[in-house]
Amino acid sequence: MLGLLAAAKIALVVGGTVAVAPALAIGGLGLLGFSAAGPVAGTVAAGVQSAVYGGAVGSGSLFAIAQGAAMGGIAVSAVQTVGVSAVQTVGGALGYVAAVLI
Repeated sequence: MLGLLAAAKIALVVGGTVAVAPALAIGGLGLLGFSAAGPVAGTVAAGVQSAVYGGAVGSGSLFAIAQGAAMGGIAVSAVQTVGVSAVQTVGGALGYVAAVLI
């Protein structure tokens, strides 16, 4: 039984991390200056866009992916789906552990 409880604890920590990661990532992008309306003037994002890309950001570049995520693009919905799936999986695993212990 101890192995099952240890596995449940690990699943809870991993699932919780995966579930919270999207919000932390979007918050981090916001701190760098990526916003739903585009790079915010005077921020790291605006400086990188100006210095590295000169206004011509290539599709698929790291900058474009970060900006797309900040704007709520497909990358965000995919990560959120993974987070929800992780929470559901952990919930199922914990339900199984509870059923075995009771």
